[in-house]
Amino acid sequence: MEKNLKLNAIWNTLGITINSFNSLFFLIIINRVNGVEIAGIFSFAFSIACLLFIVGIYAGRTYQVSDINENLNNYEYLVHKYITCTMMFLIAIVFIIVQKYSLEKNVIIILLCLYKLFEAMSETFYGFLQKNDELYIVGKSLFFKSLVGIIIFFVIDFLTKDIIVSCVALNINSFLFVFLYDIKKSKKYLNKFQKIRWNKIFGLFKKGFSVFAFSFLAVYIVNVPKYVIDILLDNRFQTIFSIIVMPGTVMSLCGQYIMAPLLTNVVECYNQKKYKEFKNIIFKILGILVVLGIIVELGAATVGIPILGIVYAIDLNAYVLDLIIIIFGAILYAIAGVFSTALITMRRNGMQLIIYLIDAIFSVIISYLFISTFGIHGATIGYTSTMVLHVILYTIYFLYEYSKLVKSED
Repeated sequence: MEKNLKLNAIWNTLGITINSFNSLFFLIIINRVNGVEIAGIFSFAFSIACLLFIVGIYAGRTYQVSDINENLNNYEYLVHKYITCTMMFLIAIVFIIVQKYSLEKNVIIILLCLYKLFEAMSETFYGFLQKNDELYIVGKSLFFKSLVGIIIFFVIDFLTKDIIVSCVALNINSFLFVFLYDIKKSKKYLNKFQKIRWNKIFGLFKKGFSVFAFSFLAVYIVNVPKYVIDILLDNRFQTIFSIIVMPGTVMSLCGQYIMAPLLTNVVECYNQKKYKEFKNIIFKILGILVVLGIIVELGAATVGIPILGIVYAIDLNAYVLDLIIIIFGAILYAIAGVFSTALITMRRNGMQLIIYLIDAIFSVIISYLFISTFGIHGATIGYTSTMVLHVILYTIYFLYEYSKLVKSED
């Protein structure tokens, strides 16, 4: 299973990087072409789409890949994804009806939710490939799909100055990649003679609920400041916060960069009861994250704001400290994310849900208090305060569960 380790690591890193940062490029394009107000609307709509994306993937690829006992076959995972993606889109419709935004904002939200729906569909096919040591194919899909999407979005938006037309073009690109590449590359793992067991499919909603719930809350707590800004401040501040929080995404992704190619190794170590090796892999990843975090913080303190100001064509000199604080919070979030993946592998999901519920309640309260008092600076404080609580709770819980694991073998 390690023959493609290097290839998997390289392409997965490239794919995740550009896929995760495509919102950054979209925001740059929109801020320069359409203006700061439209950029704020887009940023908020994208955060809603990312939240509903968790409904689309539900239990997620990690759960699918770590299903070594094959409780569900590949066709059943695919049918389950059809159901969850339908739920995702219906929730988006209900959301815009309830919120009663402007027509333009509603259309942008729906189009971006559809964009993330195609991405959710791909996740099942990616699971087939990753489970068979072909993560590099997943990386290629993410890389080229995102790259072509960014180019198309830029060209269309530059020519039309219409963000809605640009989002439509983005969706067409995603649709074509799913059906012409993702399905084509993974269909060899779909056995047409596999029986569809509906009790297994609906049973996954129950088995995967805790993973879904804390994954949903994981995205929610990151975006709580944006949701509160949408209530208390105008779209201009939504854009500013989105810009200064974007570099923090680098750290949030670093754990994924390293963890994804090693996920099968982590699962194997755990299943073979090689608990010390299991722990060593986890803490090696954490060590790398800390070193990278220090480097990113130094960059943020010295050249971060000037670079962001040039890239987005906006004065951000008042937000140097905000950027440093945001990145610190993102480092903590990345560390907690590594612990979370390890705990999912250990099937320790129930308490994670409780942790995220505590974080979510805390985040809403503290973000509302700080943003209503300090404006955009309060969003920074609320974000990082939540991450401090988050990493403390996760560190305690992981060490507790690991100690139980070791004792059980004594």
